[in-house]
Amino acid sequence: MAAGSAGVAPLTIRGAEQITADIVVRRIQSELGGDWPVTGPDGFKAGDASTVVKGIATTAMATLDTLKEAVKANANLIVTYEPSFYGRADGRGQFGVSADDPVLKAKREYIEKNGLVVFRLRDHWQARKESDMVAALAGALGWSRRVKGEDALYEVPAATAAETVNLIRGRLNMRGGLRAVGDRKATIRRVLVHPGFMTPSTMWQRYSEVDMAVVGEVREWENTFYAADIFAAGERRALVTIGRVVSEEPGMRACAEWLKTVASEVPSRWIAAGDPYWRPA
Repeated sequence: MAAGSAGVAPLTIRGAEQITADIVVRRIQSELGGDWPVTGPDGFKAGDASTVVKGIATTAMATLDTLKEAVKANANLIVTYEPSFYGRADGRGQFGVSADDPVLKAKREYIEKNGLVVFRLRDHWQARKESDMVAALAGALGWSRRVKGEDALYEVPAATAAETVNLIRGRLNMRGGLRAVGDRKATIRRVLVHPGFMTPSTMWQRYSEVDMAVVGEVREWENTFYAADIFAAGERRALVTIGRVVSEEPGMRACAEWLKTVASEVPSRWIAAGDPYWRPA
């Protein structure tokens, strides 16, 4: 099956003793619906789609470490949210490293040697009406009270910004990847939860609605210093960035649970890519 195949055939093979990566992906496509164009980001990125699946591992990013953990767990179908090969085109020459790059080659060789199959699932998972990515990140932080409907605004127990940042760091098991801008003494009661990349227009539109925005990543010269200047002007708000991948991890943990209903014949588990940063002593 080609990456991002547009056709989705109905499947009636549930209960089979063995299922291939192709069968699992067709079930995913059927359950999530929508178009799956070959040119889209979602699709097979490495490995043989006809491989019999022993186990499924989801992750926000298929780093070499997460691939090694998957091998230890006897999971050979990797479902990743972000690209695996350092560029939007997943190592195919556009917005990424050269095909001859030694790191890229070593990663591909490891995948081949261990019989792994890598499938990217981003757009269609993000588009689910249940808003798993937002709800899962908020849930990981202990927040469940939405201001309204499926929006990303949450009412949280009142605490200072510094206390809220410490809670975030502990709940997400972060090391050096967390950054905070704004008034550390401000009282935080309403938070915008935004996993992944937050555009400047989203921040400019919504920052005034909350005491704190908790996001994956931003462009520093647009969002971060906007928040810094708001603070300098006397506004008691805060911006916290936790890293794009870290912010997406809870959503992919939810994806592993969902996949248990899609491919019940094999185990599904989540493997964290984790916070890659460290702080100097």
